[in-house]
Amino acid sequence: MKARRIKIGVKSWEENKRELGHVFEQLGRGRKPPSEETLYFRDVSTFRRCLPPRRLEMLWVIAEKHPQSARELAALLSRAPKSVGADLDYLAGVGLVEFRPTGRRGKAPVVPYDRVDLSLELRGEAA
Repeated sequence: MKARRIKIGVKSWEENKRELGHVFEQLGRGRKPPSEETLYFRDVSTFRRCLPPRRLEMLWVIAEKHPQSARELAALLSRAPKSVGADLDYLAGVGLVEFRPTGRRGKAPVVPYDRVDLSLELRGEAA
């Protein structure tokens, strides 16, 4: 099975518009643009607010320890279940966590990716 990966980073609206224009250009020529799962934020402060260290740690723990519930995850992280639940809801909303059924009503958090690439451009594109 091929490893599933996602690229997460920061991109300005202008960069996104340029890339979208390139995709439409490729489609107009009958070419399929490269497929890549991505999650971009508009600036570093938004990135830091949406993926602070506690949520990144959560992704690591889910991938490494395979908790069977949010409560088990909260215990592994030494955090309050309500706080962990809110972070799980956010991560699920942006597609970084999914849930699989366990038992009658339970659901286990799962990271659907084998690899997460973090990308942060420090300077604009070279001219």
